[in-house]
Amino acid sequence: MDPEYDPVVGFARAAQTMAETQRILAETTQRLEATQHLALRTLRGVVWLQGFACVMIGLALVGLGSLIWLGVTQSAEHAALTQALRTETQTLAAQTQALLETLRRSQP
Repeated sequence: MDPEYDPVVGFARAAQTMAETQRILAETTQRLEATQHLALRTLRGVVWLQGFACVMIGLALVGLGSLIWLGVTQSAEHAALTQALRTETQTLAAQTQALLETLRRSQP
C-alpha cells in the first residue's frame, strides 16, 4: 500500500491538523477577548468624556444665562437711570427758568 494514501497516516495528519486548528482557535479566542477588553476600556473612557462634555456644556449654559440675565437687568436699570436723569434735567431747567424770571423782575 502506498504510504501517501495510507488511512492511518491520513488519520494522523487529520488529527494533527485538527490539533493545530484547535490551537489557532484558542489563540484567536484569546486575542478576541483581549480586543473586547480593550474596546470596553475605550468605551468607558468615551462615556467619561461624554459626561465631562455634558457638564462643561451645562456650565457654559449657566454662565450664558447669567450673562443674559445680567444684561437684561442692567438694561432695565440703565433705562430707569436715564429716565431719572431726564426728570432731574427737566426739573433743573424749570428751576433755572424760574430763577431767570425772578432775576428779570428784580432788575429796575
